Amino acid sequence: MADGAPFKAGFVVLLGRPNAGKSTLVNALLGSKLSIVSAQPQTTRHKILGILNRPDAQICFLDTPGLVPDPGDPLQSALRRTAAMSAKEDPDVLVLLVEPRKPDPKSLEELAALSRGPNPVILAVNKIDLPPVKGGPDEAAAAYSEAVKPAAAVRISALKKIGLEELLAEIVVRLPESPPFYESGQLSDRWERFFASELIREQLFALYKEEIPHATAVAIDQFIEGGKADVVRAMLYVERDGQKGILLGKQGRALRQLQDRSQQALAGFLGRPVELDLWVKVRRNWRKDPRALKEFGYLG
Repeated sequence: MADGAPFKAGFVVLLGRPNAGKSTLVNALLGSKLSIVSAQPQTTRHKILGILNRPDAQICFLDTPGLVPDPGDPLQSALRRTAAMSAKEDPDVLVLLVEPRKPDPKSLEELAALSRGPNPVILAVNKIDLPPVKGGPDEAAAAYSEAVKPAAAVRISALKKIGLEELLAEIVVRLPESPPFYESGQLSDRWERFFASELIREQLFALYKEEIPHATAVAIDQFIEGGKADVVRAMLYVERDGQKGILLGKQGRALRQLQDRSQQALAGFLGRPVELDLWVKVRRNWRKDPRALKEFGYLG
């Protein structure tokens, strides 16, 4: 630490609508792939902790599910509650991540309400690398600043890593003085089997159309380390027989492609060989079943 400045540590919640860029931002800030990303909205289903260790601070980022405006099923309602509760209960600093356009009144009212509290709010207008549109970053910043009254406002591109140092500086200055919460070098509080399920879900978004990734839950049944390769067995739960057929593909070719790509992604993440085995099972209407949602970790 320079000049004997006190060390700081705290929790920073990232809040925003689906596809605002929260997962891309946390990956860029950490310099490591932690949260899965997709062009499709509602990719993030869990609150994920990412830890950034600096000489002057330990910043514990919480990537939350996108705040769905109108939940269409109990799963979306559960994810919405997770994001809303995190915004109210977890932050030392709240980063409100928004897109570079004038917000609709409903979004403005809701995000402003969730941003009100005792802790400082930093407004981050993301995606400034995109071609400007009518009612772009200027109007977005003006509208949210008027409603939220943030402690600071920055303009960034998480994808292009523009403005991230300014954002970090605004965060650090507002963190409380504290010793670190986690050991130096620790990136998250999640186990490797959690990231295995997330990497498989990411490949689902890459390979299948909109219905299938959102209708699929991934459960890791087996994760054995050691030997020539880690052995991972995962069950993919879908809601209907037709979805199972799409996942499998003709003569199982689609599932084999998913398995191969997921195995490569997991081996790259772990830094060691992996043997991955995927299975598919129908669990009817699991997104509407509280018992299934609890089993898959979406309900407390």
